Amino acid sequence: MKRIAVVFEGNIYRRLGVFNAVVNRVKHLRALQPPYSIDVFMIQGYDSGLNRWLHRTPCVKERPLAIEVEGININVRWFRHRIFDTLVHKCLHKQPPIYLRWLGRLADELKGYDLISAHDRIAGTAASIAAQRYGMPLYITWHGASIYTDPIHDPLRRQVTCELLQKPACNFFVSKGLENCARQLTPKFPAQVLLNGAGDEFYQMDEGLRSQLRKSKGLVPGNKVVAFVGRFETVKNATLLPEIFVNIAKGYDGKVTFWTLGDGPQHDEVQEMFSTTGLDVKMWGRVPAEQMPEFMNCIDVLVLPSKVEAISLAAIEAIKCGACAVASDVVGTAEAVGHENTVPLDDNLPSTMAARAVEMLNGAVKQSLSPLVSWEATAAIENKIYCEALST
Repeated sequence: MKRIAVVFEGNIYRRLGVFNAVVNRVKHLRALQPPYSIDVFMIQGYDSGLNRWLHRTPCVKERPLAIEVEGININVRWFRHRIFDTLVHKCLHKQPPIYLRWLGRLADELKGYDLISAHDRIAGTAASIAAQRYGMPLYITWHGASIYTDPIHDPLRRQVTCELLQKPACNFFVSKGLENCARQLTPKFPAQVLLNGAGDEFYQMDEGLRSQLRKSKGLVPGNKVVAFVGRFETVKNATLLPEIFVNIAKGYDGKVTFWTLGDGPQHDEVQEMFSTTGLDVKMWGRVPAEQMPEFMNCIDVLVLPSKVEAISLAAIEAIKCGACAVASDVVGTAEAVGHENTVPLDDNLPSTMAARAVEMLNGAVKQSLSPLVSWEATAAIENKIYCEALST
């Protein structure tokens, strides 16, 4: 039987974005019973003493070599970030040598596989070393920041990313918009769009259960919920939320409660801004992943004013649970919510996003996902590509 290695960078203590995408990709790919086996490797970094002091990161005492997530065994490979590598990168603008040597050793662990599937730049670097050393076909999936943020702010990362885009048999992108961003870095490379989906745990619950959930969250019948789900950081435009929420409250003739789900460096700043609005706002902070389907089933409208977004998994999950979603028109958001439910990223965003949200609250908008926005559809395409590669 042919063997595939899947490699990604993640954090066992915070299952977000890429981590969840990899788990769902592997889970749905295995469900097709393909003629190959899949092993998963996760790169997890942690800071050394001085780096930990500089970045104010916690001390990681337990470093398990394997974890199990939704029936998938994940081999964890830990790397200690050292101040020397940081200085080489930041001051000399060169690749961190210790990290590169470590990625080379990880590449040796991939010897004997028939195909490697990597996710984003760091895992892609290790996978490309292995593919070159041992003559295996390579596929790299790009999820977001490795394309639309890191190469813009860091010339060295731009160079590495452009080089990596040339190496795989095919580059996978989680949205067509993200592929377009990559072609602004370097125009020619093989590509295939594999849209993200929502996990099977996200679905529209029956009205009885939804009513119970809403009551447990302190909501009364007829009380609408407008929410933001994501990190409180500059790239998410989180500081626009108070103005957006105020405009919604002014435009909607009914009772509305505003929720935020997530944490981040701007959380306290936004919380202070909310305190002056007089709105009914509940900031839930970081919500455990297993509770997200319940929260999504309580939400009527999701607002996403992000400055960049490869494709919004939060919007996909919300729509699958029966909510509506309006987003800024950036990168791949329209592929999740539909062009008619995006608004320009300009100075008028708070008012235009609020106006569309009010239309949604009034029931004037019907929203559904494209059939291609599903893990089943993505797994089918991925499986076909791998089977063809492994049969040659």
